[in-house]
Amino acid sequence: MNVRGDPLFRFWGSPHIPSDEMKSPLQPTVIEVTAPWCGECRAMRPTIEAVAGRHPDVRFRVIDASAEPATVATLGVKGTPTVIGYCNGEEVFRFTGRRTSAELESMFEAVAADDAPKPVLGKGDLMLRVGAGAALTTLGLMSGPVWPLVAVGTVVGMFSLLPMRDRNR
Repeated sequence: MNVRGDPLFRFWGSPHIPSDEMKSPLQPTVIEVTAPWCGECRAMRPTIEAVAGRHPDVRFRVIDASAEPATVATLGVKGTPTVIGYCNGEEVFRFTGRRTSAELESMFEAVAADDAPKPVLGKGDLMLRVGAGAALTTLGLMSGPVWPLVAVGTVVGMFSLLPMRDRNR
């Protein structure tokens, strides 16, 4: 959906609106900045549209970065896909890169509740954190042992497992 012509978003990238009329949307809104050549955008499209369909109280708009470069510049977007949430005229969140269904659901719920979204880590992020903790612990044990390094590795590994436990509930 293009934002041109939509009165709530008419100021973004429109040369016909004076700068003194610029303001942020008051209605809970999620904007996805995408591009037709972006593979991550195309992959995320069905997921974000499904999540948006489950949240009729949140206005969802898509901005094509190729067709609306002035709008993208006004928003300060540097990469695609970028998802931006607004509530009561304030930006609640901004994320760049492909997101999972759970992350997108959290974003839409946050905008509806006028709150920052709770971070949802992907399996890759969680495994990387657990791996870093294991690597630090192993390095600490094999280097002497160096107990402070073992302790840091153990703490990193244990705290990395907490989101994994919460995720399975």
